Amino acid sequence: MKYLFIDNFRGFSNAAIPIRDVNFLVGENSTGKTSLLGILRLISTPRFLLDQGFSDEHVSLGNFSDMVSIHASDRTYFHIGLAWEESGNKSNGNGAVGWLLTYIDDSGIPRLDRYTVCRNGRTLHLRFGPQSTKFKWIDHAVAPSLQDVVTALPQWALVHRSSEDKGYENLSTPKAWGRVPLLIALSMCSQGAKATGKGEVKVKVKRSTNVDINSPEGLTFAPDLTWIAPIRTKPRPTYGESPKDFDPEGEHTPYLIRRILRSKTQASEFHAFMKKVGEASGLFQDVIIKKFGREKGGPFEVDIIIDEKALKLTTVGYGVSQSLPVLVEILARHHGSWFAIQQPEVHLHPRAQAALGDVVFEMAKTEHKGFLIETHSDFMIDRFRMNYRNGKSSPDSQIIFFERQEKHNAVTVLPISKEGNLPSDQPKSYREFFIKEQMDLLGM
Repeated sequence: MKYLFIDNFRGFSNAAIPIRDVNFLVGENSTGKTSLLGILRLISTPRFLLDQGFSDEHVSLGNFSDMVSIHASDRTYFHIGLAWEESGNKSNGNGAVGWLLTYIDDSGIPRLDRYTVCRNGRTLHLRFGPQSTKFKWIDHAVAPSLQDVVTALPQWALVHRSSEDKGYENLSTPKAWGRVPLLIALSMCSQGAKATGKGEVKVKVKRSTNVDINSPEGLTFAPDLTWIAPIRTKPRPTYGESPKDFDPEGEHTPYLIRRILRSKTQASEFHAFMKKVGEASGLFQDVIIKKFGREKGGPFEVDIIIDEKALKLTTVGYGVSQSLPVLVEILARHHGSWFAIQQPEVHLHPRAQAALGDVVFEMAKTEHKGFLIETHSDFMIDRFRMNYRNGKSSPDSQIIFFERQEKHNAVTVLPISKEGNLPSDQPKSYREFFIKEQMDLLGM
């Protein structure tokens, strides 16, 4: 389990939110669900540690004023942190890892001002100025547990807002560098910098180092997080251009299906999966590719098998084309992949929504795939929970309920038990939310 810490960010205040294997994000609009998904997406990319940017090809969180909480008493900063228990290796054993970043406003752009990271029983504090960078190491007598690190995150936030610099040393770098990039500062500090006795540190920077404290893969949330948008692209009668790169709206999906079906092993797995999901959902019996011509890259169409007949994807229900990018991506990604999926139930009837719950459970259980699913579908969640009664092994899962309380985003975590049950002390507003969704669905 990991914990995301966000403070003074888009309505969140000192929120430490656990992230389990499967997470259903539910709640009214504008309560922070998409913001949480966006943050997790961005801190899953190694690029985030390189430039600390708040946008990529799929997600953009805007300028500083768009991110700092509008009702905060102090709108000069926001904090983002992450903590988790790390599986060990021969060199460092097991232990808790955590980091916290503090951003301030720099002409409308969020600029990294403070950074703290704890790993292997050591904590490093960094302070970034326009012309100098200061650092301080703290060695712990006992390596902190995960709960220790989670508890430390808001304490680090207080340290970041303090001007006290006792124990900090200057990281000596050429003046031409200006602000030192985070990874360079981490690398310099991790190589055993030696103090000169004058408050400065001289370090010879190596271009290739193997330092675990600043490993991008080791400090991101999930380097292979796949982002699937809430509205998928419309189907086309035929496809003929060059294969598309990954697209969160599924524009690449027909090409991915074609590639899968070219492999006998993958094709067999694909058809078995589609037949099983199609039968459970009532959407189709199978999915095939119809090629035009003999050229390998020639035009083709995606056909849906219904009642033993092949129909063009453009002629069947819209729910089929909207569900395919979700289903195909979940199947195609490798063991242990993570997915951030927004409203996978769009345009699906209740039976198909429930079938998605089966898919998520099975993939989490058998392939250890992780899910962050923003949804309004009680059918999907209930079916997911029902699966716990049918087997001994099951994923660690929860519902994260979002609501607005006193001008802030409030989060309630509802763990799903090994029997598929929810806690009895769930907020009254949680059940009212789904009742309202059902009433809206029925037009009442």
